[in-house]
Amino acid sequence: MNRISISGTRNLNLRKLATTFVVLLLASGWGDPSRGLAGDSAIPEGVTFLQNIPYREGGIRHCQLDLAMPSERGERPRAAIVVIHGGGWLEGDKSSFSTLKTPGNILGFAKLGFVAVTINYRLSTEAPYPAALDDCRCAVRWLRAHADQYHLNPNRIGAWGNSAGGHLAMLLGMTERTPGNNDGEPYSNLSSRVQSVVSDSGPLDLTYEHQQATLRVVIEKFMGGPPEGDQKKNYERASPVNLVSEKLPPLLLIYGEEDTQVHAEVTDQFVSALSRSGHKDVSYIRLAGVNHCPHSLIRIPYLQQVVDDFFLRTLKADQ
Repeated sequence: MNRISISGTRNLNLRKLATTFVVLLLASGWGDPSRGLAGDSAIPEGVTFLQNIPYREGGIRHCQLDLAMPSERGERPRAAIVVIHGGGWLEGDKSSFSTLKTPGNILGFAKLGFVAVTINYRLSTEAPYPAALDDCRCAVRWLRAHADQYHLNPNRIGAWGNSAGGHLAMLLGMTERTPGNNDGEPYSNLSSRVQSVVSDSGPLDLTYEHQQATLRVVIEKFMGGPPEGDQKKNYERASPVNLVSEKLPPLLLIYGEEDTQVHAEVTDQFVSALSRSGHKDVSYIRLAGVNHCPHSLIRIPYLQQVVDDFFLRTLKADQ
């Protein structure tokens, strides 16, 4: 049976959703070592925190990551999590998830026993699609290339992000490479696919959202133009709604009922399509009365535990 979870207090039109859904109401190089502060908060005991590690050579300034991991090596390689910041592909910084003040941060994941990284990537002010996605893929491949150094399991890597970061996290779980854009990519012999994904308010259908005008300017900046001519194919490739398959990794989707950027009906249709595809592990939390994030985990505290439990189940249960 499909694993579908829906949370909310307002009426939900379940006729749009597949009849097999289970409906639940949820309550819920070592770089530059830094041992003192991480984003203005103390580093937890037993956690090693490393800053500003370049994951892509060639002078691309934005391609750095912060890493947190348990200080004790442990007997078995650890699962890993890639945290991707939001900001409309236009702004944001990895440092927002290097502090205990922000739920979903890498220090918290390290306390749970993960190797966790938060990454910067090229914003659309610097380069349009697929630059940001290529950077995220490169970061995943970098983790796999350094699996021995950081004692991580290259076959158990998850990704989570909010808003634009949630969109990129989904693409890491749904696609492998950008057609015609892999020449000279670092660690190209390694996979960039992740094995578990959490998306908080990540855009799902860029063509539809462009048509609705809610994100038109931001999307055109990200994609390098409107969905016309040859760009139509790029919009399709960059939209998770077009990438549904039963072979996708476990997904946790957190979306607001009143989201004016990623409309609820699109999310419902996406989840329904996942069910029809035969996908066996989708958790969908529909937040009543909530608009677009930033950081739904901040506004609704129990969601942090939901995310933690999801990654523990999907990445560490059989490790």
